[in-house]
Amino acid sequence: MKLNLKLTLSFVVGLLMMGSLSFGQEKAIYEKYGVVVSSLQPGLEVGDDAFVFEGKNQDNKKFDLEKALKKGPVVINFFRGSWCPYCAKHLINVNDSLSMIEKAGATFIAVTPETQERFSAFASKKGFNFDLVGDPKLDIMNGYQVTFDVNEGYQTMLKKYENDLTKTNAIKKATLPVPATFVIGQDGKVIARHYDPNYKDRMSVKDILAALESI
Repeated sequence: MKLNLKLTLSFVVGLLMMGSLSFGQEKAIYEKYGVVVSSLQPGLEVGDDAFVFEGKNQDNKKFDLEKALKKGPVVINFFRGSWCPYCAKHLINVNDSLSMIEKAGATFIAVTPETQERFSAFASKKGFNFDLVGDPKLDIMNGYQVTFDVNEGYQTMLKKYENDLTKTNAIKKATLPVPATFVIGQDGKVIARHYDPNYKDRMSVKDILAALESI
């Protein structure tokens, strides 16, 4: 009995040590991606109520999530800004497959903290056929819990490429969203999500379609 108890305690301690190491490694990785870890929000979970909002699109027209949900599910993507090549690549892929998303009865939109002038020019240049919605006060980002502050090292790196977040963001702060994607059902619930602070990892069109087909 004593031996079994000793082994059990050793196993538990080992798991705790592994957990600490994993968190430390995870923290270092997040910091590499520009995240001030203490500021990182966890993202809404599947089953949570979606944050209902209105916002202005690239044509300065109103997007209303409540109205859009009356027509069908809505896919909400958060993108960091027109300066981000990973965001651009992902949105181009979505735009190329937009007909399949719409055939599934859904609406796709992308939300950004960038200034209206910048994301409108970006949408025009890329020929996007979906709404890009500005989030000038970070209300939408905070509503979906995807906000984080950008660390000094990453800000310095971005400035080398002539991108100062305190100028390109409408709120004039170095704050970004996790490039998450949420699929919202017509009942206003989150039915699928992709949330990863690694900005190179995105929800594929295939996974978006699979989520829509599961409804």
